[in-house]
Amino acid sequence: MNKNNSISIIYKLIIIIIGSFAVFHGFFYDNGNFKFNIETLYYFTYQSNMLVIIYFFLDTINIIKKKETLYPRFKGAVTMSITVTFLVYHFLLSPTSEELKRLDYIRNLIVHYIVPIMTILDYIIFDAKGIYKIMDPLLWLLIPILYFAFILIRAKTGNPFSDGSYYPYFFVDIDKYGLKIVMRNVFFITLFFAVLGYIEYFADKLLKNKKL
Repeated sequence: MNKNNSISIIYKLIIIIIGSFAVFHGFFYDNGNFKFNIETLYYFTYQSNMLVIIYFFLDTINIIKKKETLYPRFKGAVTMSITVTFLVYHFLLSPTSEELKRLDYIRNLIVHYIVPIMTILDYIIFDAKGIYKIMDPLLWLLIPILYFAFILIRAKTGNPFSDGSYYPYFFVDIDKYGLKIVMRNVFFITLFFAVLGYIEYFADKLLKNKKL
């Protein structure tokens, strides 16, 4: 195994370890109190972080065995999803988020900033460039579409969240804003995913041309 692969594996293991800590903490701790919180599972933040952890775990095994990245085009979808977690939280949710205790603050920092940024850097530093196809960003939209379908079904079949809403995010709360406004929100969020996916696609081409 060459030096670059060894560094890549160590880097990915760091993401897996700190990401797993944050996800575990999100499931079992809440502002210093130990309790299992199933609500954590329903947030895109944690689903995207778990996607990153699972992908990098399988990718690490694949690099050890075959010395190559696991499904590099699918990794674009993973990177896009965790980038949306970072951007939506930073610009939309963090201004209204409550003050957290130390470990909860660290968890929040990991799932919303550290894991997303490290995932983006993993692609920039270690991955071959120029591998994405023009249709890939559209295929990647299956992730947000399936997530929106999931939370709509859960809202109709599950219990309300601790804040009384049946929806994990205010901008998809049909009970509060109505179906028309929520579908408009979903359309623009999906469009945002698509734009981000194509930014990723063209950045991939640019990095290939620069031979970085």
